Amino acid sequence: MHIGGIKLKNAKRALALVLSSVMLISGCGQNGGPEDEIVLIDPVSSANVTETVARRTIYDYEVLDGGVFPVITEYSAATGMKAADIGAFPGQNVFAGNVLFYGDMKDYYDQQKSIQDTLDELIISYAESRRVNEIKLRELGYWIDARDDNLENNPYMQVVVQKALFEKELLEYTINDNDMIYNLDLQHYNYLLTRLAEQQADRLVTSHMNGTMVAVANVSPGALVSEGTNVAAVTDGHSLNILAEYRSTREIENALEYYAIIDGKRYELTYVPYSTTELSALKASGTEVYSVFRFADPEGAVKVGQKANIVVIKDKKENLLSVSNSAIHRDDGGYYVSLSSGDKAYITKGMTDGVFTEILSGVNEGDVLLLDSYNEAPENVATLTRGDFFIKYEGTGYLYYPDISNITNNVKYGTVTLTLKNVTKGQRVKRGDVIAYVSVEPNSVLLEELTLKLTRLGEKRDKAQKDYDDPLTEYLDKDVQEKMKNAISSYDRQIQSVSDQIIEIQEAYNVTAFYAPCDGVVGYITELSDGAVLKANELIATVASDSSEYLYATNESKILLYGMELTGEYTNPNTGETVTFPATVSSVSFGPLSKDLTSDRVYIMPTGVTLPGGAHDPTAEIAAEIPSGVAVVATNPYEEWMLQQEAANAPAKQSYTLTGYLEYETDVVLVPAKAVTFSGDQAYVTVFDGEKYIKIGFIAGGANPTKSVLIDNVAYIWAAEGLEEGMVVVY
Repeated sequence: MHIGGIKLKNAKRALALVLSSVMLISGCGQNGGPEDEIVLIDPVSSANVTETVARRTIYDYEVLDGGVFPVITEYSAATGMKAADIGAFPGQNVFAGNVLFYGDMKDYYDQQKSIQDTLDELIISYAESRRVNEIKLRELGYWIDARDDNLENNPYMQVVVQKALFEKELLEYTINDNDMIYNLDLQHYNYLLTRLAEQQADRLVTSHMNGTMVAVANVSPGALVSEGTNVAAVTDGHSLNILAEYRSTREIENALEYYAIIDGKRYELTYVPYSTTELSALKASGTEVYSVFRFADPEGAVKVGQKANIVVIKDKKENLLSVSNSAIHRDDGGYYVSLSSGDKAYITKGMTDGVFTEILSGVNEGDVLLLDSYNEAPENVATLTRGDFFIKYEGTGYLYYPDISNITNNVKYGTVTLTLKNVTKGQRVKRGDVIAYVSVEPNSVLLEELTLKLTRLGEKRDKAQKDYDDPLTEYLDKDVQEKMKNAISSYDRQIQSVSDQIIEIQEAYNVTAFYAPCDGVVGYITELSDGAVLKANELIATVASDSSEYLYATNESKILLYGMELTGEYTNPNTGETVTFPATVSSVSFGPLSKDLTSDRVYIMPTGVTLPGGAHDPTAEIAAEIPSGVAVVATNPYEEWMLQQEAANAPAKQSYTLTGYLEYETDVVLVPAKAVTFSGDQAYVTVFDGEKYIKIGFIAGGANPTKSVLIDNVAYIWAAEGLEEGMVVVY
């Protein structure tokens, strides 16, 4: 990262001071600086140093490092699953109902088919059994009714009819029992299908809002994702918060005041506290905790990605009569200062900032005190001006294509043999290009069995239809008729399923190659030799889609914020011309994210440019980082270390220079860094008002340690509060 300079709005001014009497102040800044920035002051020797009792503003403050972040919604996996696909990537628009993350569904589809087949068999077998029993029940009823009138004088027939009545009653019980068991089985299998459907839905992580994707889980297809793991984050693009170094609710509430400075302007803040439960959960999860602030911005001037300095003033007293701590002594009589007359003046102390102490009584403004210290007289002088303070970023971006499609051996039937790999890693491909040629050896027995099964199902279906169309069916119970109709529908489903399977087998036997599913770049190609037999679902290759082209930049120091506008630059390899293009940080890598989604790199989206070495550049060798799509899990710390070394020592990728501003403060008071001294985190300068020198405290802009920027070899910082344009500082 390169630190840039300052644009001064006003010309730099210097003031020549001739000292007739010298007052030296303990703790002045160091000497030095360019000749056009300073004026020499006559050096003076003295055995004693004096200080004038003066009025000052004393601060107790800190400045927290912060940034403007979007309010985001994270989406988690509702169930444990294997990752299958990602629905959107950072910077891409999403709408309510869009799938953000896909889990692997294959096992669910297999279960669903098995349960549906069992259910169809249940419906068919029960419908036939119910029909037969219903016909038998009606025939028994007709037979009994026909003989009911002739039983009085026929004991034998009475016995026969009594037996028929018993058989009819038993059949009715059987039908009722079978109905109960059937309904329970039907309910059970339908419940299983419903639950499977719900579980399938749980493997689809869906957006509940319109917005922009800002983070996605860094997992490869096939990698395990645990239940509750956050896999995606979306922002609505409108709601903004400021996140800063964490301070507790008590610390903020006890502050005298707090506010943000963004681009040189002050913004009032509202602190958003965590509940005890929220804070405990964040810490337990290992998520970094930030303080969250809302801010008023009626003009809409604040943009996401801007740097924010949060000024927290713990205490502040203005126009205080005060002296430096080095002037204060203590004896049996209490605290005292030494007047220039040689007399002691006992004092009552008030607030202190560590360098100066408020004097409540004992001396008056303008009294001259003696100090037991000596410093060289200040040599430099500068008049404070207003200008633009900025810290410039310069980094490196690398081409990256994260949208991965797996090409697997999805041929379910027959023996698949790899005959020829047609691509190499890093090769550009178009949708439909051959990735690998294969041959499939048919399983003729299976096809014959399915063909016979289809014939038998057709015959059974015809019989079921014939039974349903029988005129006698009209006299059966309506429930029986409905079950017969359901059986026909089940036969239809089974026939369709077998027909589809036969077609799938026939198509599988005709497979000769696997093809690229999209335009893109080959990220992985199997190391298997030609002639190798492929396992079911074996990964053959991956293709990274060129529709998701990014640069990525490392962000371990957490300086690149989502929404930052950057400028990319490269040298045209053919003409030598320097080409620049706009780019935007399109991912959130820290801040309002759970640990699951934080990253040490950011996605950067280039705009309106064909990047050399990229997927859209047909004239150069591909030079992008292409994820393999293969989930690699370290089994021990040593293996993990080896994988890290492998990644660190990967071949150099196509790189691009990226520049931008990490911080930009417009029209702020600029202070030569050498004129500033610090006591702890408190900043001070020595000001000359035309008659006397006085050392005063101020609030230095920027979080500690305060950053400075260079112009003409002079370092400057900026003042958030306490200094004004036109003040003269010496050092």
